[in-house]
Amino acid sequence: MMNSKLKHYAISAAVVAAFTCSSVASALTLTNADGNHNTWGGFDWASNGTAVVDGFNSGALTGLTTTFDLTYYAKASNVLDINGLNIPMLGIFLDTYEYTIEAKINETGTCTADNGVICTASTFAVNSGTFSIWYDTTPDVNMVTGAGITDGIEIITGSILAQPGGGFDILNGGLATLQAVITNTNNTYINPDLATSTATTSLQLGASQTGWVTPNPSMPDVGGGTQLLPAGHIALQADGNQNFIASTVPEPGSLALLGLGLTGLSLVRRRKKA
Repeated sequence: MMNSKLKHYAISAAVVAAFTCSSVASALTLTNADGNHNTWGGFDWASNGTAVVDGFNSGALTGLTTTFDLTYYAKASNVLDINGLNIPMLGIFLDTYEYTIEAKINETGTCTADNGVICTASTFAVNSGTFSIWYDTTPDVNMVTGAGITDGIEIITGSILAQPGGGFDILNGGLATLQAVITNTNNTYINPDLATSTATTSLQLGASQTGWVTPNPSMPDVGGGTQLLPAGHIALQADGNQNFIASTVPEPGSLALLGLGLTGLSLVRRRKKA
């Protein structure tokens, strides 16, 4: 049986270790022309974003599935803090720099209702996807043609996980929440490295569309250029918010506590041997 003094050392070491494991770096810093912003948490993508759907079979009736590709692109209207509140950014207000996003997602839709001619409601599952975010100090986005979306400095890339994708109907549009893992963080502009991302999105069409212009005749291409819209595509207005979580790297203070914890454990072992 362990005596009271050894038990005290063991408990102290366990408390230190537990505190160390829970004390991880949670603050994120975004750097841009306005300075360093150490309460950064994500982006509010403009409500006039666009989703271009290629390959969706609108004639599929209830129970039938269809697999398609979706390309989403937008410009940020605001930068968000860790609580989802706007961080005032003079550069965004004056349009001296911009943040842009492009996501490419492969999905499978299952028709849940039809009118005998077309599918009127569907659920979606994400099969795979990728996204990139750029910071551009020469803002030039054209949301109608898609030009200027991909010509900035790439600051974040990620892989969108396979997951349920939400639901959609032809009267009310749809909602979805997408989870992703971050595959690259540009530490010139963001610190520390990012681990994961969550995006909440909405799609509108018809009467629910506001302040949006149908893309014509192009969409973004890598390098800031454009490519022709796919034949038979469906274009939708898309809105979204996105937040990020940092990799769980211990802060310097936590590393010091870890050292104390290991020292305590070492004392326990030595006393056991004695």
